[in-house]
Amino acid sequence: MTDQVPEAISAALADADAALARLDDALGRLSDGDLHRAHFDGGWTVAQVVSHINMCAILWLGDLKRIEHDPELSFIFREEVGHDLTGYPPPTIEIARRQLASTRRSLATAGGAVGADVLSRVVEIPDLGTMTVEEWSPLIIGHASGHVEQAFEIMRNREFAPEGV
Repeated sequence: MTDQVPEAISAALADADAALARLDDALGRLSDGDLHRAHFDGGWTVAQVVSHINMCAILWLGDLKRIEHDPELSFIFREEVGHDLTGYPPPTIEIARRQLASTRRSLATAGGAVGADVLSRVVEIPDLGTMTVEEWSPLIIGHASGHVEQAFEIMRNREFAPEGV
């Protein structure tokens, strides 16, 4: 394992934690019904966005373990980093908040626990490019936490956003 988390990954993890904390706070002020409302123009519900954030983070952590144990692995499908993927949309605010807490804890405990040998590995993700794991990590962590704003946009569009969102 690496003793020091690269600065870009550390910053991405800190930004993700702050964004997910903001979303958790907002969810705590919503009703279960609000969780299942989508933008007026269609698309995902807030519950589906929460699920997507969780799936992206958990899949990336699994990908890191796969890379660590498979020296020949150099290609990861987009779906294997959570692209366009939702899991189980949480049915209640309580479960949605628990899912966010689980995601935050997983990123905090495992997101930076990557050895230098894995960080230097080059991996291709179709249509996205070829980079080292160290270069991919902030992007993928940022992708997951970037969906927080999508959840807030749904809340604002449907006029149930808590004050300050």
